[in-house]
Amino acid sequence: MNTDQARASTKKRLITSVTPGLVAFSMGQTVLFAVAGPAFREVGLSEAQLGQIVSAAAVVFVFSSGIWGRIADRWGRKRTVVFGLWCYSLISLAFAVVLQMGINGVVAASTTFALLLLLRLAYAAFGGGIQPGSVAMMADISSAEERSSSVAVVGAAFGIGMILGPAAAAVLVGFGILTPLYAIAVLGLLTAVLATLRLPDVQPVREASKTPVRMRQLLPAMGAALFLFLAVSSLQQTLAFRIQDQFELTAMDAARLTGFCFMAIAVATLVIQGGVIQYFKPQPRTLLLAGLPLVLAGFAAYGFAATYWQVLAASALVGAGFGFANPGLTAAASLRTGPEAQGQTAGLIQAMMSAGYVFGPVTATTLYQSSPDFAVILSAGSVLVAFVVIAPWLLTRTGQPQPA
Repeated sequence: MNTDQARASTKKRLITSVTPGLVAFSMGQTVLFAVAGPAFREVGLSEAQLGQIVSAAAVVFVFSSGIWGRIADRWGRKRTVVFGLWCYSLISLAFAVVLQMGINGVVAASTTFALLLLLRLAYAAFGGGIQPGSVAMMADISSAEERSSSVAVVGAAFGIGMILGPAAAAVLVGFGILTPLYAIAVLGLLTAVLATLRLPDVQPVREASKTPVRMRQLLPAMGAALFLFLAVSSLQQTLAFRIQDQFELTAMDAARLTGFCFMAIAVATLVIQGGVIQYFKPQPRTLLLAGLPLVLAGFAAYGFAATYWQVLAASALVGAGFGFANPGLTAAASLRTGPEAQGQTAGLIQAMMSAGYVFGPVTATTLYQSSPDFAVILSAGSVLVAFVVIAPWLLTRTGQPQPA
């Protein structure tokens, strides 16, 4: 077997071993958001308390992602990803058990809240290596020309999870409100076992990885990631309100139609990352030049949408643009970093994505109370800022490797 065949075989084994875990990880997020609200009310907890848990975890994720990225460079990709999957699965199971105890009245509501907060913080602290470790592994086995399509596999796996998560929650909730959470925890454990047994360790530990990356080279990508995810998270928190208010719907109807919009976003993202990018293998500069304008056009379309079908089309447009832009940012940053610091780079980019979720939802919901259009303006303006921040890279040969 020659070198190219060996690399192709390793890549295939890597994808089949890590992708199920990424899908389960993504499903876990969407399932949690689908069932946590009603479950919290069963315990006697408020929507604000759920928001506090989510926001606190997002803050921890900002810091843990960068740390785990460096650990992936020094400790090894496989151990980082496998450790993250085991922690994610076990903590998810514990989260469901504590929530069940709260619903059954075994522990008081205040104690339930404290335990759930601690578990979610632990999830953010110990599960932060899954994505940067996976991105680093894909970068390790890909050439510069293949970098965009390789890292897009990670995004495609998350897109699949975003589609399957709401569907699984809708089916399994009929067996009990917490059944989806238990099911996702079990699925996570199975994928952790798979990764433990089959995931190749494609990146040896390197002594040079103790040297941090040069932040100046990554600042454009980090800033663009922050503002892009600020825009996306703002949409996620306000779209249901906008649909309900604009079309004067009941809460149940609004939730159902909003779910279709999020599925449109996920499907469009998956088509781009799992299909278009894999076939054409465009360079990061092309992905960013295509993706950011599409996302901006989608947010503008929300502002002018007069019918639900137009809102659905705007959602698909945002999803398609995000499908291009997200791997474009990740791949561009990867190519600006040496092979010994791919984990650090992926961790820093993920940290900025998490920071978008810290600031976006609270800002968007506050602005929405003044005017629904203000929330759309926030998202569109954030994409414009992301475009301006990354512009220096777009004016140069962004797709080419740069020395660290």
